[in-house]
Amino acid sequence: MERHFKKIFAVTVIVKLILAYFFPITSDEAYFLTWGKNLDINYYDHPPMTGWIVYLFSFSGKHIFFYRLFPIICGVIVAIAIYLIVRDIFKDEDRARLIAMAFLVAPLNILFALISTDTPLFLFVFLAGAFFYYAVNLRRGYLFLVSGILLGLAVLSKYFAGLLLIAFGGCLVIKWNRDTIRNGLILLFGAAPFVLLNLYWNYNSCWSNVMFNIFNRHEDVSLELGRFLTFLVFQLYLATPWLIYYLAKNMGTVKAGIKRDNNLFFHMYLIPISIIGLIAFHRTGLHWVLSFYPFLFFLLVYLDKEQILRIVKYSAIFSLIHIATITAILSLPIETFKKHRKYSDIVMGFHGDEIYNKLKKYRDRYAFGTTSYATAAIMAYHSGESFFVFGSGSKHGRNDDKVMDFRELDGRNILILKNKKLKERDYRDYFKRIRVETIKVHQASFDIALGEGFNYQKYRELYLTRILQKYYNIPKFLPVGDCFFYNKYFPKRE
Repeated sequence: MERHFKKIFAVTVIVKLILAYFFPITSDEAYFLTWGKNLDINYYDHPPMTGWIVYLFSFSGKHIFFYRLFPIICGVIVAIAIYLIVRDIFKDEDRARLIAMAFLVAPLNILFALISTDTPLFLFVFLAGAFFYYAVNLRRGYLFLVSGILLGLAVLSKYFAGLLLIAFGGCLVIKWNRDTIRNGLILLFGAAPFVLLNLYWNYNSCWSNVMFNIFNRHEDVSLELGRFLTFLVFQLYLATPWLIYYLAKNMGTVKAGIKRDNNLFFHMYLIPISIIGLIAFHRTGLHWVLSFYPFLFFLLVYLDKEQILRIVKYSAIFSLIHIATITAILSLPIETFKKHRKYSDIVMGFHGDEIYNKLKKYRDRYAFGTTSYATAAIMAYHSGESFFVFGSGSKHGRNDDKVMDFRELDGRNILILKNKKLKERDYRDYFKRIRVETIKVHQASFDIALGEGFNYQKYRELYLTRILQKYYNIPKFLPVGDCFFYNKYFPKRE
């Protein structure tokens, strides 16, 4: 069993390293890379942990592969921790290896090789949960403190870490004793500095996170059964049908084991997933649940070893199908997808450097911008230079609002890149002269608007004023310490 464990461990890491190297950069990853170039206590739409990690890994190299080492390391840490915890709690070496193997070969781990805000969340949620388990069962106050600190780091990764705090509260109530209140306060004390740091940044940065996550991104308030059904299907996919089947088949044994062993990992999985499931009727990102899934694997201790081995085999085959499919797609000539409606995005992801080579001749006379945050981030990665965003009304990715200052471009020439058709009339108000040209790369068309003599005052009047009302209309009940958007563009705003 030990030999098989080491082989599977090595193979899964190698597969993920290959995937990390050859898979093209995504727009989200490129956006997070821009965070690393502009270090801050927080960012417009999410807490800062991903940006900090990107910055640290930037010293390894500029290729996206080096940044993707972090999610691979996270998977390794969680797999080893699962093995050590099961071995320590249940005193069964073979079972511990089998369960760790089940996690290693699951698509949840194999495909977890890209950078996202879920990456550090995945790690810190798991570690916070592990220390909380030991804190409750060993009754050690310092372990509650460590768990709280890790929970605080999870909060700085993504706000869904708050669901784990709710799970912790549920566990403390279930296991109530005379020290429960004290332990809960110690846990909160550990997390508090990180939460306060986040609030301090928001207070002095237009409440950007609050505005985005509570107000700006929730325009659709409808409830749909289809969204919930999609959520359920995705849970089946993440857990894998065979794992759910064997847990259901042994439900009596599993329930008795959870109660007997004080297996709090079950509650750390079930409570957050259930809350997100209720939200799913309104709106949910399918990736929101990822960080809580490692806790599910601790229920496998109540299955026969032969059943766990079958889960390992079926999951390995399932993951191989994923890898084979991805390999086949990446092996095809890019022109194979030229009829796809997102073909220009695909070309930019693979060959953004070639697009940039065609723009270089304008570099001395024009500042470079794009019409979307995704395009700006992708081109920044491929060129090694900054691309600002011109006139995007997107509610996502607006960290450029803080980084960019359009006052500095007044009177200058600007090149605006778009992977769709550009219309001169959309930009005439902002420039003395404007013309549109088209460049082609791998049969994909990209329009560029060449604007001469940028009129900042018109841009402020016609565009920035709308953005002020739409995204920076901070409710009166929120006290504003400072706001970069007001300071730059509307200093006399009351």
